[in-house]
Amino acid sequence: MAARRKGATPLPQPQENAMLLRRKTLPLLLASASLPFVASAQETASAQQQGGDKAVQLAPVDVRGVSVDAGYTRTDASSATKTDTPIIETPQAISVISNAQMLDQGVLTIQDALRYSAGVRADAYGVDSRGDDAFLRGTSFVQYLDGLRQAFGYSYARTEPYFIDRIEIVRGPSSVLYGQGTTGGLIALASKRPQFTASHEIDAQLGNNARKQLAFDFTGPLDTAGHWAYRLIGVYRDSDSQIDYVPDDRKAIAPSITWMPDQDTRWTLLANLQFDHNGTSLNFLPHSGTLLPNPNGRIPTQRFVSEPGFDRYDTDQRSLTSLFEHRFNDTWKFEQNMRYSHDNVNYRSLYPDVYSNPAYPFLDDTASTVNRYSYISIDRHKRFVTDTHAQADFDLASMHHRVLVGLDVGYSHTDSRQGYGFDDVPFNLYDPVYRNGFTPPDVAPIASSRTRQTGLYVQDQINWGEHWIGTVGVRHDRATLTTGDDRSVDNATTSRFGLMYRFDSGLVPYLSYTESFQPLDSLDFYNRPYEPLRGKQYEAGLKYQPVGSPTLVTATYFDLREENRLAPDPQNPLNQIQAGRAKTRGVELEASTRIADHVDMIGTYTWTKARPDDGSIVAGLPKNQGSVWGVYHVNDADSDGFSFGIGARYIGKNYDETGTLEVPKKTLFDAMVAYTQGPWRFSVNAANVTDQVYSATCLARGDCFYGPRRSIVGQARYRF
Repeated sequence: MAARRKGATPLPQPQENAMLLRRKTLPLLLASASLPFVASAQETASAQQQGGDKAVQLAPVDVRGVSVDAGYTRTDASSATKTDTPIIETPQAISVISNAQMLDQGVLTIQDALRYSAGVRADAYGVDSRGDDAFLRGTSFVQYLDGLRQAFGYSYARTEPYFIDRIEIVRGPSSVLYGQGTTGGLIALASKRPQFTASHEIDAQLGNNARKQLAFDFTGPLDTAGHWAYRLIGVYRDSDSQIDYVPDDRKAIAPSITWMPDQDTRWTLLANLQFDHNGTSLNFLPHSGTLLPNPNGRIPTQRFVSEPGFDRYDTDQRSLTSLFEHRFNDTWKFEQNMRYSHDNVNYRSLYPDVYSNPAYPFLDDTASTVNRYSYISIDRHKRFVTDTHAQADFDLASMHHRVLVGLDVGYSHTDSRQGYGFDDVPFNLYDPVYRNGFTPPDVAPIASSRTRQTGLYVQDQINWGEHWIGTVGVRHDRATLTTGDDRSVDNATTSRFGLMYRFDSGLVPYLSYTESFQPLDSLDFYNRPYEPLRGKQYEAGLKYQPVGSPTLVTATYFDLREENRLAPDPQNPLNQIQAGRAKTRGVELEASTRIADHVDMIGTYTWTKARPDDGSIVAGLPKNQGSVWGVYHVNDADSDGFSFGIGARYIGKNYDETGTLEVPKKTLFDAMVAYTQGPWRFSVNAANVTDQVYSATCLARGDCFYGPRRSIVGQARYRF
């Protein structure tokens, strides 16, 4: 993995038959955008025939079914279609992680929240303080917040999970609606927003690694008429981490306000100020002493290989988001979302030279000392993203249509100063001596980079008869990357098709085809632009949710192809290369339920087989994964009293790129006990209860990454 995250990223290109199908579909979809006007004209003509100038308004058709949100089961998800469509009527695999699930599992990062979801390999590169990256269907993902792209490139601030209301995982390509996206899918975060019912909460945490955190969440109306509401959320954290000399400190505040003059109009403004003080926890340790034996024993998992006082990963983030929606009538709805953000990232680190000779990277006969490389990157990012779309719901030709027409635009500008060096003073991995003559490298500006992406999309969700559901969409993107005096332009048209049949029993089989297109706005180590990532996927699945039931079961088979896939550079840990094409197939099973108002459960199984065309293996990707998590409420789930939770995560064996270095399988256990009494909730959460020491991933170039050790956090929450 490159020292700058996103372990590997892929995507593929459509074949000629798909191109032909898309060409035929584009006129169809453009025509469908005008169908509401045709339908309105027909309704008006019919009304005039029946009663002169008196208009007859048709009753709105509800195609969403009955929502039952109980325990961890969530019935609706908007990310896959940008509309309020039930998960069971969406021809794509989706997982929703509710706030209740995050609270029960005691998640400390967004990556923690992904551990019990199908298709996801969380903690793929172990303890990494710099980001929430994971494998999604064997590749990286794109992260969105409130429907807008949040992460650009490889330097960004991590999102505070206390500010998040829910997480939606959309597996597979989603470029038709989101433009720049990977083949693996996207992670869509939804912020907590102002509520018109007053609620106040104070939350305190104490944990190992000297963790101390205080948070608050206040919301409620601002006027008696109920037109204005506010929310104010804040977090202060003072903490160490699993790695010596690496802090995990945060100061963040998120004020927001909503204006709702009537039931058809809502405008929300959300601000975010976040200041993180971290260091480098990803240490790039050699095979010997981590996965393989070393005469000195195991390298301590807390080993810090950089320099105190020099090492840091500090981020400052400032953003302002506007979310506006207005419903004109039973047919038309308009939404416009936009965000401006300004991030500063100060990244300084040293890492061991295990790459010159991976078989024996040590300088001495005792296999304990190495040289180190040094790296500095000081980045300033400015980003503006906006998504504007109109939605029309109407009946035409015995079918119900939900047409979405939209335009999104994204712009980012990055200025960087970087420096690289080599420290030839031997560094002992078992008995380190710091401040031993290290000289930081000089820092110099590099060419600034600017990206601009514009996308136009159309989608039609069609219901006909009592059981059939279809989805068809097409999008055209234009992306421009300017680096210094160099400029590249990429254009792409992507499409999606889905067909479902809903049985009265709640069983819904489906078939879908989706495509992806992702121009990369980052440069490689040598400041060269990457080719766009492209992909396509065929998916078949079954969803099952009896009407009115809190049980949701999803079974999925997918076959995806990727082009210009990103992979770790075997010669340079700070770089990623494009490794050509890859084919990934997989099976995903996920079920969530509530049993007798006392037990909330979620279980998953994932089988994935990924093979790049060059014959290598996707490092760190296990073929088999599984998880189960359950909470027993001694009284019923909505009453005071004790709750006990336990979970198990099975991670199958994985290999390096050559398939010769095997990382053993492991099973990790998590647990929780909570007590609720009136406005108080007390809880203790433990992740990796048995404190298992393990390697998450090892790469052929010479490095391994330890997985997270045991985490224990006590929490007290008071609501008033």
